[in-house]
Amino acid sequence: MMKIKIFTVLSFISGLNFFYGQKLEFKDKNFEKAAVENFDMNKDGMIDQSEAELVNNLFLVQKGITAADDLNFFKNAKMIMLDDNSIPSIHLKNLDKLDLFSCTGCKISSFKAENLIRLASLYVDNNLLESISLKGTSRIDQLTLSLNQLKTIDLSQLKNLRKLNIEHNKIQKLDISGNPALQTLNVGGNKMKEADIKKGLKTDVTIFGTEE
Repeated sequence: MMKIKIFTVLSFISGLNFFYGQKLEFKDKNFEKAAVENFDMNKDGMIDQSEAELVNNLFLVQKGITAADDLNFFKNAKMIMLDDNSIPSIHLKNLDKLDLFSCTGCKISSFKAENLIRLASLYVDNNLLESISLKGTSRIDQLTLSLNQLKTIDLSQLKNLRKLNIEHNKIQKLDISGNPALQTLNVGGNKMKEADIKKGLKTDVTIFGTEE
C-alpha cells in the first residue's frame, strides 16, 4: 500500500513538472524570440506556461511580429504594447486581467476584442483599420482609433467610455447616444458636422473637429 501511495505522489509531481515545464509552441517566431529575451526566468532558452503566467507587462515594440495569436499564452498580462510591428489582423479574447492594450502603427486592417472584462484603455491608431468589433469590453473609458480607414463604429456597448479619438477616418455619422459618460470626442478629418452626431438626452460632451 505504501509503495502505491509513493508511486501515486511521484506520478502527480511528475505530471505537474511536465505541465509547467513544457515548452509553449509559439506561432510567431519573432514573438517567441522577444518573449525568451525578456521572460525566460530559468534561462533554458524557452518559455513555459509558468513563466508566461508570471508576466504582467508585455512590451514588444518593434520586434518584427506579424501575428498576435501567441498573446493567449499570457493570461495574466495587465498591459500589452505591440506598437510598430506588422500585424494585419488581431483577435483578442478572454484576457481577464488586461487593462491596457496598444498596437499603434501595426498595419492592422481588422480588429476584434471579446470578453476583456477589465480593459480600460485601447489604442489602435495609425493603422489600416476597416473594421473593429468590441464585445464584452464595457469597461473601456479611453478609445483611440485615429488615422485609420473606418467608415462606421458601434459604440453601444461602451457605457463607461469617457474619451474617444477617431480623427482622420472615413466616418460620416456617429451614434453616441448610448455613451452617457463620454466627456471628449475628437472627430477631425472625418467630414462630419455636429448634426451628424446622434447624442443622448443626458449627453454632455465636448466635441472637437466638426465641420461648420
